[in-house]
Amino acid sequence: MAARGRRGATPAKIEHESEWWALAQHNGMATPLLDWTESPFVALYFAFEKADKHTITRAVWGLSDVRKKNREIKDTGQEHLNPLLEMVRPMQDENMRLVSQAGLFTQLPPGITVDDWIRKNFAGDKDSIWLVKIEIPDDGREECLRTLNRMNINHLSLFPDLYGAGSYCNKALQIANYAARIPS
Repeated sequence: MAARGRRGATPAKIEHESEWWALAQHNGMATPLLDWTESPFVALYFAFEKADKHTITRAVWGLSDVRKKNREIKDTGQEHLNPLLEMVRPMQDENMRLVSQAGLFTQLPPGITVDDWIRKNFAGDKDSIWLVKIEIPDDGREECLRTLNRMNINHLSLFPDLYGAGSYCNKALQIANYAARIPS
């Protein structure tokens, strides 16, 4: 009800609950979804985006496709004992941030973490990597953000609105040579 009248003049009908959650997530509401991206460079940008003088390392997480395991759980009728790690890939096109960020989400019942679900469902699987955490030293933060900016991965491209433009300008003021062009 809170979104009524706030999605534009003729908003597309949203049929699935997961689509509502995705729209809410990208507009500041707390949801049961966990943000992911299909782009490792976008993930790297979000890992380094905020300055924090107390941070020693940053992390980027990677998750393998778990659809096969979800099918196995469904085929055995065990969803009540072993919940599915739902992959939510919204189809709505009104959320330009989601589109620009190559965004998707995971959803689990409250109290279950992605790493707990992976440990439980892939215990003993030594041949595959299902969840990986890559830690990167924070001392290269500004150079990382400058490099990503040159790849057009920045607030201007990831948040295609006035908020993104303002955040991009702020970053250019905070980081030396952030918006500098490479000589041709």
